[in-house]
Amino acid sequence: MYKTFTTALLNRLFTLAPAKLRWLVHLRLLHPAWLVLPCLWAWAGAQADMIIDTTRVIYPEARREVTFRITNVSKDKPAFVQMWLDDGNAASAPEDSVTPFNLSPPVARLRADGAQVVRLVYTGEPLPVDRESVFYFNMLEVPQKSAEENKLVFAVRTRIKVFFRPKALRGDPNQMMNQASWKITQKDGNWVAEGTNPTPYHMSFFNVSLGQGGTFSSTFDGGMLPPLGKGTVVLGEADKFVPAFNKIKVEFVSDYGGPIPVEFALNPGRLGSHSELGL
Repeated sequence: MYKTFTTALLNRLFTLAPAKLRWLVHLRLLHPAWLVLPCLWAWAGAQADMIIDTTRVIYPEARREVTFRITNVSKDKPAFVQMWLDDGNAASAPEDSVTPFNLSPPVARLRADGAQVVRLVYTGEPLPVDRESVFYFNMLEVPQKSAEENKLVFAVRTRIKVFFRPKALRGDPNQMMNQASWKITQKDGNWVAEGTNPTPYHMSFFNVSLGQGGTFSSTFDGGMLPPLGKGTVVLGEADKFVPAFNKIKVEFVSDYGGPIPVEFALNPGRLGSHSELGL
C-alpha cells in the first residue's frame, strides 16, 4: 500500500517537473542503490537546499505524535523530497522499510523558501520497554534539472536518528554520560577504544580523544554506544600504533544535538601485546 501510494503521489507531484527530472526520480524508486553513500555525494560537489530543523528526533512513548520541520533554503527554486524511516539498514529502499511508525507526508514539493511539517505517529507495535530503540529518518532531495546539458547532478540524502523512549525509563540521559566506562584494548589486529554503556539510553558521541596529562592530541571518529551494551572506535593497527595515554575524552551528543565532553581516566602502565587499559 505504501509503495502504491508513494508512486501515485510522486507521479502527481512531478507532473510539473521537466522530463529529465522525472526519469531520474522514477529511476531512484526502482534502484535502492541510489540511497547509499550520502557523504560521498556531498564530497562530489552536491549542494543540498533542504535542511531539517533538528539533528535527532526524540519520541517519548507517552506522546501521541512528534513533529519537526524541513525547509527549502533556496530563494529561487522549488525542492522535491522523498522521506522514509529505516531500522538501521541504510541501503533499504523506502518501499521495503518496516518500522512501527506512520510518517507523513512521504513525499513533498516545497516552494522556494518554503517549509513542511513532518509528522511521526507510533503505531503501538511492541518495542523493548527497558531501553531505548533507535530508527533513522531519511530525506532524499531529488535534483533539479541542470541548465547545462552535460552537467552531472546528484541526489542528496540526509539521515538522522529517531530515538523511541519508553515511558518506564527514569532519569535524564544528558546527565548520565559519566556512567560509561572506557578502556583501550586489542581487537582484530587493531587497538580500539571500547566503551561500555550501563544505562538504558543510547550514548552518541562526536569523537574520542586520547591524551596524556591535560593535553589531548589524538582525535578519532565518533559513534554510538547502545543501551546496556558496548561499542568500539578503531585507533590504529596494533603493530603501528602505541596508545601511551592515561586519559580519554569523549564528546557525547545531548538530546538537543550539543556537545557534552566527559573525561575518563585510564590506568597507567606499559601496554604489552595482549594487555589493555581501563578504568
